[in-house]
Amino acid sequence: MASKLRRSWLSGAVIAVAAGLTTLTPAFADTAPAAGNPQSGGTLTIALPFFPDEGLNPHHRGAISQTQVMRNVYDSLVAADYDESFHPWLAESWTKSDDGLVYTFNLRQGVTFTDGEPFNAEAVKANFDRVIDGKYAPGAAKNTFRALAETKVIDDHTVQLTLKAPAANFLHTLASLEGSIVSPTSLENPGVRAGGVGIAGTGPFILTAVVPGQELVFKRNDGYTSPPATAHHTGPAYLDELVVKYVSEPSVRAGLLASGEVQAAVDIAPNDIDLFDGVDGFQYEFKGSNVAPTSLYFNTTSGPTQDVRVRRALQDAADVDAIVASVLKGTGERAWGIVQPQSKFYDASVEKAYGGNVARANALLDEAGWTGRDAEGYRTDASGKRLTVRLIATTPKAPLDTVLAAYQAELRRNVGVEVDLQFRDEGTVDKVREANAYEIFPRSVGGTDPGVILDKVYTKDGTVNGPRLDSPEVTAWLEEGRYALTDEARKAAYDKIAQYVLIDHAITLPLYLDRYNVAALDSVHDVTAFIDPPRGLLNGWAYNTWIDQQSQ
Repeated sequence: MASKLRRSWLSGAVIAVAAGLTTLTPAFADTAPAAGNPQSGGTLTIALPFFPDEGLNPHHRGAISQTQVMRNVYDSLVAADYDESFHPWLAESWTKSDDGLVYTFNLRQGVTFTDGEPFNAEAVKANFDRVIDGKYAPGAAKNTFRALAETKVIDDHTVQLTLKAPAANFLHTLASLEGSIVSPTSLENPGVRAGGVGIAGTGPFILTAVVPGQELVFKRNDGYTSPPATAHHTGPAYLDELVVKYVSEPSVRAGLLASGEVQAAVDIAPNDIDLFDGVDGFQYEFKGSNVAPTSLYFNTTSGPTQDVRVRRALQDAADVDAIVASVLKGTGERAWGIVQPQSKFYDASVEKAYGGNVARANALLDEAGWTGRDAEGYRTDASGKRLTVRLIATTPKAPLDTVLAAYQAELRRNVGVEVDLQFRDEGTVDKVREANAYEIFPRSVGGTDPGVILDKVYTKDGTVNGPRLDSPEVTAWLEEGRYALTDEARKAAYDKIAQYVLIDHAITLPLYLDRYNVAALDSVHDVTAFIDPPRGLLNGWAYNTWIDQQSQ
């Protein structure tokens, strides 16, 4: 039986509301998160799936899981927990104006970047001015930081951020990796967009070596003084060194951990969980993501999927429940919504409201004109053209690769649709998507907040707009959700989007709920810190982690 992630952090902040302003003050946990006394020293070697080929800069594509390991190097102004509450980090406290447009942050004093530069208000301004300029980190400017209008220095340790309009997700933005603060000197480095060795943060570790595609090495920052209020201790990290090895094949990662060649591994495949969960000498932890499930997005502007009847048939033609049960073997659940069910923005009314009707799928395809059959049993139109949809996915990754293969098989068997399943590297997939040369795009979209993620998927200029949707209605609802000041109003907007893309226009087929996991030797303490709140991305953040060296 898989054990759910232990809630081993303290809330870390006391919230006071006075005179219409919200102020937060820090409070650190005063007990260790695991049994025994934490020990300093040692090297932790962890196996992660995919090297961040598109760079090690936290601002550039900082929402994707591959980049999350850089959290070891960079701190943010605020920290979030799994309840989506916010706590002090590089900012000791902050206030928000009554109209929601102005945030004023009181910054920690005495914090230094690892290149010796002081952390102060000028450093914050230098970062955010660069992030919103649209050239340095276009994805962050377009999505994550789109609400920020201006950063103003009040004094050395006070900074004021002014928004274009009230944004309910702005603290999520600041708590994200994309909200990290980089040394101003590093921002002037010609190689800053790629990131890497020499790009300085204030974090608990310093990146000291990069072997492209294979390995990152981090050493402890002995001068570290700025952990988030959600941390379990203060001062430098316990570990001397963190070594991250990149191993794309899940069975190989599991084998390295089972043999002791690494002490921790993430993204354990369903077939390998029993090697560690409940097994002496090992530990296994998981946490569900709070945002978007892994889904299929149907292209509304290319090929057969331009027809809503074909899209509905693609929803109906496969038994997603049976596929998920067979492939995930009880380690995950069928998805129904555009956000995960543990999110406060989840719309339960869409459950079982669409999909899973093979007879209806066949009728819809007949109605759409795909009434013929060729020698291999695939549907054809009046001209004899085969009904083929191109499904373009990134390099195979468990369990998605097996789920997609099962979906491909069911569409052939149940309704005679050929699914041309193609696996490509991330860069090539992006080029195919930009060239509009596909009909189905599978993805688990990451981000700092549900609104940011839905922006990425369902707006015309969204950075991962698989459906290539250009809907004024959806755009308006996204705007409502972005600027609403209550959770109720945000949920109402997102519920309308769910109805539109899942039921009314059959643009999305959710597959399964993402569950991020980590397994480790039992000598490794606080591996739960590797799973980043609130979204559950695997960040390998090792500040709280320590090794019982006597038990190794």
